[in-house]
Amino acid sequence: MKLDWPDFELTCDGNGSLTFLWRRHSRIESHVGLCSGVRLLPQGSDGLSQWVFHLRFPKGPTPGLLVVRVDVPPDRLEEAQQYTDLLRRRFGVPEHATDHAEEAGFQRVPLDGPEWIAAPASAASEELFDAVTARAENDAG
Repeated sequence: MKLDWPDFELTCDGNGSLTFLWRRHSRIESHVGLCSGVRLLPQGSDGLSQWVFHLRFPKGPTPGLLVVRVDVPPDRLEEAQQYTDLLRRRFGVPEHATDHAEEAGFQRVPLDGPEWIAAPASAASEELFDAVTARAENDAG
């Protein structure tokens, strides 16, 4: 499978080798079996959609997560959707990675917990916490 756009190419061969290539900038190679999620996020105010790939490396001495975001222009959105559907059908890549920590939700550290440097928090800190929490809960990506 190959997607070829000006200055960007995405390939996934029959063996599952997944390659992101920004011709003038970078190349990322992985395996589609490590892709724990792929989503197309709606258009933003700039008119671009976001194609988000989560590549997880859960085993070994240094586990990790690599998130690859590709800007998708409006005239390429249908191609990106078709490629996403192929990845799901051929390789079983889910829409969203199962993350048990994320499913547990946002939790506030108790005021008497050892993680606090200073407690209670100031009113400005509480206001910032509320704003960030609301934004995180409404973030699609």
